[in-house]
Amino acid sequence: MSKPITFLIFCFFMGSGLMRLSAQTPPDSSLVKPAPYAIGLQLGSTGIGLQLAKTLRADSRLVGRIGVSYFAYDRVFRVKAGEGKLNITPDLVVGIALASVKWHPFRRNQLFVTAGAGYTWRPNVKANVIAEGNVKFGGLQISEENVGVVNASLKWNSVLGYAGFGYGRSTPIRRLGFAVELGAYYLGSPKVDLQYTGFLETTTIDEQIPVIQNNLRSYRFLPSLQFLLTYGLFNKR
Repeated sequence: MSKPITFLIFCFFMGSGLMRLSAQTPPDSSLVKPAPYAIGLQLGSTGIGLQLAKTLRADSRLVGRIGVSYFAYDRVFRVKAGEGKLNITPDLVVGIALASVKWHPFRRNQLFVTAGAGYTWRPNVKANVIAEGNVKFGGLQISEENVGVVNASLKWNSVLGYAGFGYGRSTPIRRLGFAVELGAYYLGSPKVDLQYTGFLETTTIDEQIPVIQNNLRSYRFLPSLQFLLTYGLFNKR
């Protein structure tokens, strides 16, 4: 067999092999742009929520987001106090609207940092306390009628700051994406409000409210752990 024919046969098989290898090699996902918009469902420590995200730069490393989350709890729990019980009914509602910016420092890595500001329309935690039977406080037994009713609340600022970090895309490359985010809201120091009837009216508990507020001043942050499932919108792929 002549050398030119041998060379052509060699080139044919080499070309066929390269074509097969190219067909089997998946495209580099880093060259494919994420969707320009996405809608997401989030679930975490501040309840369930929705968010809308939009890429702000051509390289998709900067993303703007707006969203809302909601959580409520009002289940009664009972605390034994001597022969009787104290029925405590919490009124806990966490409703937050948040606008934030998310930045990916590395082009090919889904790690991100984020910061923003939020608003809560229920910036307080309330609790109602009533007695069931005769209760005992510090060796003093008090009848159910004399205990009366106690309404207590802690109130924070309505405008919140937020910062966090996590892993995942807010606008996925494929139709569906997943992200996890850990952060904290800055609430400011809480203010205490106490309304009551019964035996507490004969005490000097009002004088202790400034002391209670001072002891609670470190409770300025609300931790947040969120899991996010996103769906890409207007993806041209």
